[in-house]
Amino acid sequence: MRFTVSLLAPLLGAAFAAAANVPRVISQNHGTIAAPATGAVATSGGSFPFSYLDSNWCEGGYTPITVWLLDHAPTTASLNSTGQFTDAKYYFGPFLIGNFGLPPIGPTLPPPSTLTMPDLSGYPSGSAMYVAVVETANNCPPGNQPAQYGMTSTQMVTA
Repeated sequence: MRFTVSLLAPLLGAAFAAAANVPRVISQNHGTIAAPATGAVATSGGSFPFSYLDSNWCEGGYTPITVWLLDHAPTTASLNSTGQFTDAKYYFGPFLIGNFGLPPIGPTLPPPSTLTMPDLSGYPSGSAMYVAVVETANNCPPGNQPAQYGMTSTQMVTA
């Protein structure tokens, strides 16, 4: 038994080290922000329509998305290794889209039809704000693939 453990320990250690160093994988695949429309007005504390049509490029039962507000045009280079923006103005939250007619599951809900804008008092009227969605694909074929992140955004304008 000791011989088996001594042989497996370095292999398991290498496997965990490799998993910890998995690079960020950016995909050109992503869904579409159907609302808000480009150029929509953003007001502090005001609600605005939100709709995202996921691409589900890995054909998963559920598609995780995160929704962000940035005060600059987002790029995939701005995403960290876990698909998050570290320089976002506001994080609307994680959401889970059921595909193929699947019902909501777990503590993560589907995206709401409206979102509430945070305080924008530091931004002059006419400033550009960007709603960005990061779509995550897990377990893409052929299996055991790292998470892949696709990103899209739309520009809003402060009132």
